[in-house]
Amino acid sequence: MNTVQVSLPSQEWRELVGLSQQEQVPTVHLLQQAVRSFLDEKKRLARVRQGLQKSFGVWADRDDLDRESVVIVNELRCEWNEREQRCGSA
Repeated sequence: MNTVQVSLPSQEWRELVGLSQQEQVPTVHLLQQAVRSFLDEKKRLARVRQGLQKSFGVWADRDDLDRESVVIVNELRCEWNEREQRCGSA
């Protein structure tokens, strides 16, 4: 394990110490969790971006879509919004 020095604003440090006391875990453990969570989120976002990049232009060669793409996308969005409302997600 590597050691690193971290500087935090006083308010954040007080909150971190208070949380470590409340959860009865070492402050360093909370910092390790925060770093792990940050890195996991960055990886997740990178996968999402990669998926979006791969899907870009996926309909470019379709000749069965004779309407404007804006119309098609708006219809798909409306359908999605309706589904969300039926499921109680919206």
